[in-house]
Amino acid sequence: MVDEVGIGCSSDIDGNFVITHVPVGRHTIKANHICYEPIVLKEQLLSAGKEMVLDLKMRECANELGEIVVKPRVNKQQPLNAMAQTGARMFSIEEAARYAGGMADPARTASMFAGVAASGATNGISIHGNSPQMLQWRIEGIEVNNPNHFGEITEAGGGIFTSLNGSMLANSDFLTGAMPAEYGNALSGAFDIKMRSGNNTKYEHAFQVGTLGFDIASEGPLGKKGRTKASYLVNYRYSFLKVAKELKAINMENEDLDYQDLSFKLNMPTSKAGTFSVWFTGLHDNYSNDVPDISDWETLWDINSSWSKQTSIAGGISHKIMLNPGGTLRSSIAVTESYRKLGMADYDSNMFETPNMAGRNTQWNLILDVVHQQKISSRYTMQNGINQQHMGFNLLLDVCPTVAKPLERVYDSNGSTGLTRLYSSHKLQLTNRLSAVAGVNVMWFKLNSQWLLEPRLSFAYKTSASSTLSAAYALNSRKENTDVYFVETKPGDGSPAMTNKDLGLTRSHHFSVSFAKQIGDDAQIKVEPYYQYVFDVPVEEGSTFSLINNRAFYIDRHLKGVGAGRNYGIDLTAERYLRDGYYGMLTATLFKSEYRDAQGSWHSTRYDRRYIVNVLGGKEWMLGKGNSNVLGVNARVTMQGGDRYSPVPEGLTTEEIMERNDKTVPEIAYRVEF
Repeated sequence: MVDEVGIGCSSDIDGNFVITHVPVGRHTIKANHICYEPIVLKEQLLSAGKEMVLDLKMRECANELGEIVVKPRVNKQQPLNAMAQTGARMFSIEEAARYAGGMADPARTASMFAGVAASGATNGISIHGNSPQMLQWRIEGIEVNNPNHFGEITEAGGGIFTSLNGSMLANSDFLTGAMPAEYGNALSGAFDIKMRSGNNTKYEHAFQVGTLGFDIASEGPLGKKGRTKASYLVNYRYSFLKVAKELKAINMENEDLDYQDLSFKLNMPTSKAGTFSVWFTGLHDNYSNDVPDISDWETLWDINSSWSKQTSIAGGISHKIMLNPGGTLRSSIAVTESYRKLGMADYDSNMFETPNMAGRNTQWNLILDVVHQQKISSRYTMQNGINQQHMGFNLLLDVCPTVAKPLERVYDSNGSTGLTRLYSSHKLQLTNRLSAVAGVNVMWFKLNSQWLLEPRLSFAYKTSASSTLSAAYALNSRKENTDVYFVETKPGDGSPAMTNKDLGLTRSHHFSVSFAKQIGDDAQIKVEPYYQYVFDVPVEEGSTFSLINNRAFYIDRHLKGVGAGRNYGIDLTAERYLRDGYYGMLTATLFKSEYRDAQGSWHSTRYDRRYIVNVLGGKEWMLGKGNSNVLGVNARVTMQGGDRYSPVPEGLTTEEIMERNDKTVPEIAYRVEF
């Protein structure tokens, strides 16, 4: 291992290494090993008083080389998952801390990537015109519930910011479109987040105050220093707004916004039994909005009061062991749980309360995940896995159907179901330039006994030493939130209530092509056209409602899986990596997003924004003694089409308006972030 100032070292047999006496500032880290492709991490920031912990993954050379020179691979967009050949890029936590508007939040940082649109007020991200609900969140390889504070209630599939503080994260993968077979139960993409291991040689503690909260972090070795390779990493955060209100530093007379989160990881390598790790992330949120004094009423929002309590946790025990020759076995047992309780009411001029919503929602998953990866030869890698989810639920929701009407039961159910996935993926280096990945994902949803077979295929061809042409196809599927299946609706003709238990999984065919050109060591351009056809979409008969457009955290309709959707467009990325203090990125997307209702008519989806343009850049100066301080100026400008909405036709009564869904029309939104 060598950094840019010429300091180097060799790793031990397990790959552990330490580079000492490195000056504070930004450095380029290079890793070399015989029979492996060299790797480069550029512009890594080493801060004063804190060690840098890196996890480097190298790829085996597929060719038997003679006396030639192999140049290091400098490609920040290359994903960590070697099976993902298109529609994927590495998410750098260093970039998340540096990008304007990122707030060290993975979702907000990802909104800078091509094809991704953010809503601004929340961190829900729409990929290629899909709903934020269609994105899968994974932590340490395990599918988890929405990990965002005030998730789902703020926006289905989104929230304010994630429970995982940036200091907890390692470089991760962000995937869109035609994903490899490892990723199931997702339609638009996957955020595959990795938690880093703590420092196993030195104790480090930090306290900071920011707009997101009061933050306490600690990491260090488990046991006596020098006698163990085990480590811990823990972070706790508490609401800044809550403390500021108590100190009367801000005016939130009728509102309470209280949140906190806790995350940790214990990493415990052994000499012969592999590496064990224990990880956890959890959040707890409280929100209340009281009705102001009647003399202050100005809009309809002033007559409404609401409150909610939310708790979400995810944690597990993982084990990874190397199998000779060239194999790894990773096993995990994990538990995820989400709890939400809420209420809403309206008031009249006499301060008479009329409830319009009350409910609770508890869901928990017990997950077993096993993955075996084997390097058969330098040209052939095989990956096989099984994922079993046992899902329990306890659901209750009452909603007022129209203004000034009594509450009606939407769902009231408890029980359990399951989702089983088996997958196999195979990567073959066909020639020195051409590689292929073929795989299949098999799913079984216990609730309606639906079996699904999903083929995956991708090719990557190096057209030159600096450019690659890739193409991929995937058949993806996704189950809806469990409460959707238990909605009860009364037809109104005296017949029994109907439910959505017969709904199958929503599915899609996804095609994508990618051409990437590396310009020197510091820049890259990428062009990615794509097409996605979504089918078996839940829609409501007699209206234009489709679950594709749903933004609310609940459904109160009887649905049938006869709808469809289509998303197509082209993504462009031009990036100049950080060097000499400068960096910049331009991403642009032109696209169309449409859906077909129960009557067979096509309309624009809610997320049919037509275009997205992001411009991001910055400059850094190294200041102080030994250039140990960093002063940075970063800016971002986003321009995108707005969400589509349904206009209110003239002459309708309140009841008719509440029941009506018409074709959407456009609005334009502009946003500037610094």
